Amino acid sequence: MANLSPMKKDRDGFFDFLPSWFDEWGHNFFRNLSVQPFAADVQEKNDSYVVKVDLPGFSKDHIHLDFDQGVLTIDASREQETQERGEDGSFIRKERTSGSYTRRFAFNDVDEEGIKASFKDGVLNVILPKRDDARKETKQITIE
Repeated sequence: MANLSPMKKDRDGFFDFLPSWFDEWGHNFFRNLSVQPFAADVQEKNDSYVVKVDLPGFSKDHIHLDFDQGVLTIDASREQETQERGEDGSFIRKERTSGSYTRRFAFNDVDEEGIKASFKDGVLNVILPKRDDARKETKQITIE
C-alpha cells in the first residue's frame, strides 16, 4: 500500500526514520480551528475584477478596505457580548468574544480611482475596474 501521508521533500536523511505525519503535527497543533477566514469569491471580467465576501454578523462600520500597490486588503472586526441574568438581576452567564479577520488579494492593472464597494445583507461587493490600457485584447503570436 502506498504511503498517503504528506512528506517533506527537504529531508537530509538524518530524520528520515520519523513518520511523515509528524511533519504536519506542529502545523495542526497550533492551528486554531475556531477562527476560519471569511469566504470570498473573486471573478475576472473583461473590464473589471469583482470580489464578493461573506461577512454575516458584521456591520458596515467594522469593515475596512484598503488598496495599496495592487493589493486589496479587507479587515473586519466584531465584538459580541451575551448576557443571561437571574430573576434577581445577578449574572448567571456573561460572555464576551471578539475577533478580527484580514484577507488580501493581489490584482494587476486596476484603476484605483474607480474602485467601488457596497455592503448589503452580510455580503461585501467590491468592484475593481481595470485600467483602459489593460482592457486591450492580447495578440496571438504564430510560431514559425
